[in-house]
Amino acid sequence: MPWRAHTRLMAGRTTTPPLVYRNLVSVPMALHLGVLAIYIALCIVWLTDVEQNIHVSLASAARTQTWINLASHVIMLAFATAIIALMQPIATRSPFGNLPQTLTTLADKVSAWSGLGSSILSLFHNLRYPATLSNALLTTTYFATLSGLGISSSFLFDVPAVNSTISSNMTTRIGTPSVRALVPPSINGVPKDFSAISFDWYRSGVGVGMLFGSNATIYPGLSANRIYDTLSPPMGASSNSSVVVDYTDFNVKCGAVPGVSISAMTPQDIQKQVISAAGKAAGGYDLRLPALLQMNYTLGEESMVLYDSLSISEMNTSFAVSRLWQPADVLVRVPNSPLVPGIGRNLVLYNIYNETGLVAGSQPILDAKNSTGSPWPLNVQRPQGMPPFVTGMMVQAIGCSLFTSTGQATIDGTTNELLDQPTPSEQADVNSTWDGWQPDLTKSNKLEDMWASMFLPNGSISLWDDQPQPTNGQWSCINYLPTNSSSNSTWNIDQLQQMYQGCHIPMLIEEYLTTRLFGPSTIRYNGLAAFLGDVTRSPLGQNATLATLESALANATAMTMWSAARQSTLSTYTDVSPSERNQSSKRAFVFDENSQMPFSTRLAPATGHAVVNEQVLVGRVSLNVPSLIVGTILAALLTGIGMYVLALGDARVGGAPIEDAGLLSLMALDNSAIASRLTGASMYNSNTRRRAGAFLVKIVDGRLVPVEGAGEYELDGKGSSL
Repeated sequence: MPWRAHTRLMAGRTTTPPLVYRNLVSVPMALHLGVLAIYIALCIVWLTDVEQNIHVSLASAARTQTWINLASHVIMLAFATAIIALMQPIATRSPFGNLPQTLTTLADKVSAWSGLGSSILSLFHNLRYPATLSNALLTTTYFATLSGLGISSSFLFDVPAVNSTISSNMTTRIGTPSVRALVPPSINGVPKDFSAISFDWYRSGVGVGMLFGSNATIYPGLSANRIYDTLSPPMGASSNSSVVVDYTDFNVKCGAVPGVSISAMTPQDIQKQVISAAGKAAGGYDLRLPALLQMNYTLGEESMVLYDSLSISEMNTSFAVSRLWQPADVLVRVPNSPLVPGIGRNLVLYNIYNETGLVAGSQPILDAKNSTGSPWPLNVQRPQGMPPFVTGMMVQAIGCSLFTSTGQATIDGTTNELLDQPTPSEQADVNSTWDGWQPDLTKSNKLEDMWASMFLPNGSISLWDDQPQPTNGQWSCINYLPTNSSSNSTWNIDQLQQMYQGCHIPMLIEEYLTTRLFGPSTIRYNGLAAFLGDVTRSPLGQNATLATLESALANATAMTMWSAARQSTLSTYTDVSPSERNQSSKRAFVFDENSQMPFSTRLAPATGHAVVNEQVLVGRVSLNVPSLIVGTILAALLTGIGMYVLALGDARVGGAPIEDAGLLSLMALDNSAIASRLTGASMYNSNTRRRAGAFLVKIVDGRLVPVEGAGEYELDGKGSSL
């Protein structure tokens, strides 16, 4: 039978005033908007990284992720349940308020809202025989969106393991000596300079001996020429922590002493006989000429006179440079020097080398221009008109000044070692030249103003004891200082003090500087050498340079300062008595037969605080971006479909004649007229049944009846209402 046109059937529909705005302002719409609002809020959280501020312990990260995702899934499940519970009655009841519609359309709309499976089946049937294809597609999309939201909500959050920084305030050991703490208590406050304070570096200088090896940087708080604060105690071995601490760099500038004059003399023609049995070897015999070296220069307005004593071999000039202070083989000497009050940044030393062949490993110190400067030939003046004794050795007078720089550096919290070591350019000036030095006459109360006495003989460790009766073959002031009498065997304290000002036992600092410049020493004995003490230096493969000397002095200074600050090895003295307001704490003077003991103090270790940043593995809550994006799109799609169903679908008409579209409600309707129309159709073929139900129906007085005179309606999937 031919189908009637769609326009004739639409004329028989009953219209009801639309309820668009009423449906949009409803609980179902609020639930849809609630889902969308949740995802929009999560997107804002993601964009602002707020969730990444939530950290949990690494051990509970997996459990936290499970519970958070479970909670989000339960919340979405609750929303989905509430939405379906409210939308399903509306969507299944509303078609009966928008009659007439075909019986097949009503059946598809009611069955499609039973769930995702039913909507997919309805879509399948509509693809074979379109009755309400758009409605089936919309309903399937709606349920698929709800299912997708349920799935994506289970993967919204991740709790990956990340490095997190935990900051805490920890105690530190101050690495730099405190100027305030080293001032003797009899002085009020910190003086503007150190004119009235003497420094005893003797115990602090012991650490210089540890700089000979390659492990000089293993000491906490010391790295090359830098001293710095350290954690006390350090963090545990498993900690990944760092801390920013204060540091002080010591830098030395050296060059030729301007205006220096050098001379060497022996007061009378005295020869010291030295005999060595040399164990089971042949032994040897040598004649030594005691000589007094004098250096004159000007420090500010003060005329400075420095003395040193040498024992010059007259029989073997090839090895004379290594026998000057035998058994020591130092080549760099720091002569004793008077101190100018307040001027404490300068030090004068000298290098001595053999110009003819450099046989004992000695060599000149070169500057950046490979220049030796203006070395002085060591020719000893002898009395009674005797010709000078030409030694073949040269003397380089070197002046050095100390300056400091401060800053902050990052250290490892577990080892207390610097994470960024000082660069060589920070330790010494590779462009140093002989003519680039002038004494620093600054007077202040900084660390560099304590330096002048640090490496002088009175404050430095000697390589051996200065015994009253030195052992045979051991260099001593008593044996080798030129005197007017060779028969003197006893001296009073004044004579010994005067003698000590003109010579000193080779010191540890001199051995260190010599080794840094010229390499370690090696004994040369082939059966012919006169003494086992004859040694040669093994150069380190490069020339001795002024920059190397500067670096060595800077490192030795840092080690000495490090020991003073951490080991309580620095003592200070003053003759300044307490002021009247401190008379109650005034100490009594202690007298002996020679001098008056001054007021003193000893520098004690100091502590401070620093912020430790510890890197630990923690679980950090973060949003799963793909799940968030998919969920947001699905939430927007769900809201759009829900709005369409409520505002533009059958629900816009309202006024359904039944409470719900359940089986009991439908069975309560008198459908005898409908049943007669379907009597001849096969009940075992869904396609046949759907075609048989393609006629318009309406509800009249509780009866479901066909629309009279409407004829048959050819369905195209677009003509029926949603």
